[in-house]
Amino acid sequence: MTEKQADVLLLLGIAARSSSYLFAKIGLATLEPWNLLGIRFTLAFGILCLLFYKRLSAMAKETWIAGGLLGFVLFACMTCETISLQTIDSSMAAFLENTAVFWVLCLEALLFRRLPDKVVILAALTIICGIFLLTMHGTVPSFSIGAAICLTGSVFYAVWILLTSKFARKLDPVLIGIFQMGFIGLFSLSGSLFHSTLALPTQPIQWEVILALVLICSVFGFTLQPIAQKYTSAEKAGLFTATNPLIAAFLGWSILAETLGTAQLVGGALIIGSIIAVQLLQQHTSSADTQTSSLH
Repeated sequence: MTEKQADVLLLLGIAARSSSYLFAKIGLATLEPWNLLGIRFTLAFGILCLLFYKRLSAMAKETWIAGGLLGFVLFACMTCETISLQTIDSSMAAFLENTAVFWVLCLEALLFRRLPDKVVILAALTIICGIFLLTMHGTVPSFSIGAAICLTGSVFYAVWILLTSKFARKLDPVLIGIFQMGFIGLFSLSGSLFHSTLALPTQPIQWEVILALVLICSVFGFTLQPIAQKYTSAEKAGLFTATNPLIAAFLGWSILAETLGTAQLVGGALIIGSIIAVQLLQQHTSSADTQTSSLH
């Protein structure tokens, strides 16, 4: 596979996952959040086990632990996302959740006890302005509970990114990914049972949404990115991720008839610009570190 083919594959994978906001928004009209998540990720786990059954024999105890921890953090992220989608547009949720790129750098600065780069600080201020504009209704700022919950989910997403990076260096990333889906399904079904809301879908539209989330967003999107990233750079993958909210916003506008006013469009543009700036900073830092190590 050439790098150009890998780039196309990577964009297809990101586009597939971007559609999850749309399908989840439709599904949440008739299904409870944990019920939807439980069925989605349990089915995805079963399908991925069938696809990668040969790898399961090489599974180590550490894989279960990593999958459980990552599954719990991603379960918290997905819970915040699905709950917020009940009150905010799918396009707004996509923009807010992808501020995780910024939170990753903030958490790294906190963990390693170093001040963020000036570009990161500027990006932070720009993102805050973008969020302010994105949550405007008319000329009145209206930072809803749904937006706050979605931002909380973006922090969980950032924690998941950091933990995934740590575990993927030591363990099989495919197996970790499979078992984290299994644990998300388990946690979601448990929560749904606790609230006595667990039920199988009864309407065709419910099954259509769930199958789309399982096959397009989880199985298809999950498998494409690792394959594509084998032939392209991580920096490019990070930059391509910035297209996620743009695709989600287009799908929300074209299918759900969601509208974005001038303030929301400017806010979304500021967030996307900041995400790209942060990714370019990471790329520049990575290249500088590589050049320095080669000199030594």
